[in-house]
Amino acid sequence: MIDLPLRAFRINGNNGTEKIELTINEIFDFPERTSIEGGYDFKGDLIICVGSYEARFKDFFSSTGILYELLTSLTSCYNSLDGVAEYKHLYEGDFRFTLKMTSLGHTIIEGVFQEYPHLSNKLIFEMTTDQTCILNAINELKQVERLFGDNKGKLN
Repeated sequence: MIDLPLRAFRINGNNGTEKIELTINEIFDFPERTSIEGGYDFKGDLIICVGSYEARFKDFFSSTGILYELLTSLTSCYNSLDGVAEYKHLYEGDFRFTLKMTSLGHTIIEGVFQEYPHLSNKLIFEMTTDQTCILNAINELKQVERLFGDNKGKLN
């Protein structure tokens, strides 16, 4: 049995108050059937705090396969202090972000959150961080991988 809720990841910004955090509250069809997005579908909480803006979304749907892809690209960026990591859904456009490593481990995260894709309300955000904040997110994503496997649901 897996103890839920489980924090999938939290990426903190440089100023101490900014963050992107995703928590897994409920997992679907594990381990019987994998998601079209890869891994297993889940429902969780998404929190985005950037500047004076804050979005808290209960019942956010995603998949562990998307988290695995994020883990793979974040790890590559962290190890080389260069590159781009991305969180995005294949079919839903409600939340996405891109993390770009710049010089000396500095990082810029740009993203968009849209609670209701049929409405034009969007939170378009940008925050800065560095490689020291990325390591914690990588370790949390590795825990998700240990529990739910890769983007095909296979445990290593």
